[in-house]
Amino acid sequence: MTTCKKQKVGLALSASGVPGYAHIGVLRALEDLHVQIDLLSGASMGAVVAVFNAAGLDSAALEALSVKHAAQVAMLLASVISVGGLTTPLRLRAPLRKALPVTVFEALQKPVCIAATDAQTGRAIVFDSGDIWGPLSGSFCLPGVFPVAEFGGQYLLDGDMSLPVPVTELRKRGATRVIAVSLYDPLQQEEYKPSLNVPKVLERSLNLMLNNIAGPELEKADLVIQPDLKGCEPSNVHEYVVRGYDAAMSRKAEIEALLA
Repeated sequence: MTTCKKQKVGLALSASGVPGYAHIGVLRALEDLHVQIDLLSGASMGAVVAVFNAAGLDSAALEALSVKHAAQVAMLLASVISVGGLTTPLRLRAPLRKALPVTVFEALQKPVCIAATDAQTGRAIVFDSGDIWGPLSGSFCLPGVFPVAEFGGQYLLDGDMSLPVPVTELRKRGATRVIAVSLYDPLQQEEYKPSLNVPKVLERSLNLMLNNIAGPELEKADLVIQPDLKGCEPSNVHEYVVRGYDAAMSRKAEIEALLA
């Protein structure tokens, strides 16, 4: 496929946590289809993948990095759950810092914007210049896992809670075509049956909230890729990557038509 450069292509990567490894598979599919991404946006894990890709790491390098640190991530999350406390983002940030060759947005090979949530107002804050690690720590500040991140006099929470798929921000920055990747479970279309199972009620409530927040942004994308991640093992990076790849390749004809 020959990409038509009449279009300026933006890629918006949703918040997600561990399932964000699927973003790497989508990137791999776009590489195989010779789709040139001109600018990226993301929140939470989507922000991490966007920044590293814009720094020059292709899907193979991203998967290798993820596999290398997957066990450490799983151990940290397990320790948080077992003790009911918070962990420090420094324990995850340190190895990532070593792998990222730049420290400021301006040094990235492609423009990137990432979203975090203002803990005071609840509004989204979008960063695209200056220091990378402060905003990235805030954007990937998973509730219940990491404490609030402080940067530039502001207290930041995970971007998941305010702007989980920053599509509009790509439009503002000149993208004429936007591909969004959503890792949220789509709402089931069959009739809802009330349950007395508390975890199921909580799961349904969270899913409703996330879909309601992400929905308006996803509607503004030209194409939404939504991998099926049911049954994926949290520690199996490759499985997530394959699911993301398959989801993107299943939309090959639509992607080619979109960029023609």
